[in-house]
Order: sequence, then structure tokens, then C-alpha cells
Amino acid sequence: MINTLSPVGALTIRPASNGPDSSHRTEPVYGGYANGRGDIVLFGKDLAYRVNFKYKSLQQRPQLNEGAQARYDATEPGNPFNYCNKAFHRLHNDQIAEICTSGPFKLSGR
Repeated sequence: MINTLSPVGALTIRPASNGPDSSHRTEPVYGGYANGRGDIVLFGKDLAYRVNFKYKSLQQRPQLNEGAQARYDATEPGNPFNYCNKAFHRLHNDQIAEICTSGPFKLSGR
């Protein structure tokens, strides 16, 4: 789990519908990465979120596995890392903060 450090930002998550509990909530963000396809994944307390900028939505994902987490932790923010012959780029804290402040995101299905 990533949450041993202080959060670097907070995502604002809006509800999927305008039901009786239509208030926004926030999720602290502790880190994130971009994969080779350009997908952005941010780490919350217990889940990871794939960010879709076009639709301003988040898709819940599991946290990194132990091996990938070790590679991520060993990489300085802003630098690339590899895991299982795949290239990733650890996001810098400023990039994460910029994403978090870009507006509310809707939580979509898995």
C-alpha cells in the first residue's frame, strides 16, 4: 500500500448519479504512473484509479502487486521504470497535483 507517505493531492469524485446523496467526495492521492500507452493511474488509499481525461472519469483498479510496487518505490518521481518488460513513467508530484486540480471526476464501473 502506498499510503505510508503524505498525500500529494486529492481527487474530487462526483457521484455517478444525481440521487439523494449527490455530494462530491475527495480521495487522497499518494502517487501515480503513466504506462507505455499513455494511460495515467493514480494511487488512492486502498485502490488505484485509471484516469480518463476525455470523459473526466476514474476507473477503479487494484493496487500494484508487490514486485511492481518495489520498482515504483525505487524510482524517483519523474523518472521511468520497467516491470515485466513494460515501460512505465513515475509521475512527478507536480503532475499529480495538476491532475487532481483539473476538476471533479466521475467514478465509472470497473
